[in-house]
Amino acid sequence: MNLALHPRLLSPADSPGEHSQSTPINVYPFAFDILREAIGRFPACRTLGELFSALSHCARLLLPSAQTAILLRQPDACFELVFSAPISARGHLRNLSERLIDSGGFAQAVRQGGHCIEALEDEACLLHTIATPRHIYGMAIWVAKDIPALLRQPLGALVDIAALSLDRLQGGAESFLLSGGPETHNGGACTLLDDIAIPADQLTGLAHRTHFIQFLQKVLLDGTPNTAVGIILLDVDGFHRVNREFGCETGDRLLRDVALRLDTALRSQFVYDTIGAAECDLCFARTGADEFGLAVARMRHPQRLAEIATHLHSHVSEGFVQQDTKLYLSISIGLATSHAISGAVSAQSLLRSADSALKRAKLGGRNQHVVYESIWDEAGSPHLRTESLLQEALRKDQFALYLQPLFRLDDMALVGAEVLLRLRISDGIPLPPSSFIPVAESTGQIVEIGEWVLRRACHQIRDWNLRGFPPIALSINVSAIELSRTDLSTRIRHIAEQEGVPPERLHIEITETAIARNEEQALINLEALRAAGFEIWIDDFGTGYSSLKSIKHFPISGLKLDREFVHDLAQNPATQVIASSILSMARNLGYPVVAEGIENADQFEFLRQQGCDRGQGFHLGRPVCIQVFENRFFPARPQDEGSEN
Repeated sequence: MNLALHPRLLSPADSPGEHSQSTPINVYPFAFDILREAIGRFPACRTLGELFSALSHCARLLLPSAQTAILLRQPDACFELVFSAPISARGHLRNLSERLIDSGGFAQAVRQGGHCIEALEDEACLLHTIATPRHIYGMAIWVAKDIPALLRQPLGALVDIAALSLDRLQGGAESFLLSGGPETHNGGACTLLDDIAIPADQLTGLAHRTHFIQFLQKVLLDGTPNTAVGIILLDVDGFHRVNREFGCETGDRLLRDVALRLDTALRSQFVYDTIGAAECDLCFARTGADEFGLAVARMRHPQRLAEIATHLHSHVSEGFVQQDTKLYLSISIGLATSHAISGAVSAQSLLRSADSALKRAKLGGRNQHVVYESIWDEAGSPHLRTESLLQEALRKDQFALYLQPLFRLDDMALVGAEVLLRLRISDGIPLPPSSFIPVAESTGQIVEIGEWVLRRACHQIRDWNLRGFPPIALSINVSAIELSRTDLSTRIRHIAEQEGVPPERLHIEITETAIARNEEQALINLEALRAAGFEIWIDDFGTGYSSLKSIKHFPISGLKLDREFVHDLAQNPATQVIASSILSMARNLGYPVVAEGIENADQFEFLRQQGCDRGQGFHLGRPVCIQVFENRFFPARPQDEGSEN
């Protein structure tokens, strides 16, 4: 069979003009010249006719014997055949195109990810999808006696370059509307294109969430034996800071760069080989403001999906240049596969599982990936029951405040109380927060519960003021989720003002871990609260990520020494040294210290001698309900005579 290649394509890779049988033909240098010509020429075309003529011209430079035709899908799902071939060849191309549709060759090319080779009688046909990120328009067809594998990639690249100009062009091409339509051709290619047409995210050019879910639903129905379907959900950590510091325009540019970096990382042979899938088995989409999703069909190696997460981490960690500044980002990733889910697998169950893994990655400190495990399903029912219990408790007012007294250690004067939450259930036994707070944090109910606690604490302070009780302060704990919210400081100030509570009567306790979740927003909230007069205390001091950083950079009023440095003070010299050092440092910086977990006289005496200002614990006073607290610590007032309170 005679192969008509352009003469310049026959130069060997090492010595132009001389080659032997063992020397590979070097097509690519000349192919790159043609592709550069296409990049410069195609955008200048003013009509579809000009564009397709330019495409045909470049194709003939690569393969002079090739005849070119374009199948365009119309809005009514019919096909329009656009000719870029001599008049004498058009009848043949028309018949061949109809045969391709009838035989399913067109649909096969779409399924295979954009291109395939069809052999019809004594001719070879190369089919390549004409597509942009927004839409699949149709198919380019090249017909020749033979189309060597070496030329398929350059010919496909020509089509991809041409597709970029399709949105703005119309008319000017000789065409023929093929007879019939979806009914005549059994709907094969038309229906497939209807299914696969990709609505794009306008910012990144990726598919958006709707198409992502549709793709997932379709591949789950496919059910290819011995394969699995997988999902990777990823979130860009702290991306809102870019918009705040550099502006939304820079944020948009950076998000486009992130999308391109991730998409490029995924479209690699490493990825395909690792998970055992083809390029057409991947759907990468923007699923949220700074969130992306990858759905993978027909994976032969689902157990290696986590390696793709590591691959993505490494690409993002290289940094991005914006406005002459190199910005470093991180991503949190959740993964799930159909094999790991117990029971029936659906698009929603896969998404839910991957999202659960993503949340764990975020709560675990971000910049990591977590793989969904089926054992989580076993804990799902208790989790769901607790979630329902919390909703009912909020609706029926089944929460209760308990108070643990805080004393000044030098004279044992009552100076305040820490507010603790209990949940009263039907049997009357109050549940401690450790049994429901983790669920509340994972579901977001902690925000509503936190507001309930804040209102009740402020109401209690106002009630004591009206009844003439001593003006002690109440301390409330603020969770990491609340501290990350932009409305936290406004909400606390507003509720305190509504109840008429002076800011100095309400102390805000936060942990170092809560600060680390979103340091920037935490600093904004804490500075606003401190400026308004509220005291800020670091709870569990010494056990978090960066104790010294906390007291250096954040507007705090005092420290609460964690019980870890208190419980074995009498027996462990190392603990004594650590506790003494923290107390000395705090004293030099002018911060008062509350020692938590004082459970015996030896601990109390050591802390008092070391100059610890305040303390709390079972040795000094257990948490009690408000009524018991009042009876124990406040003298009777005339206003209370005859009152149930």
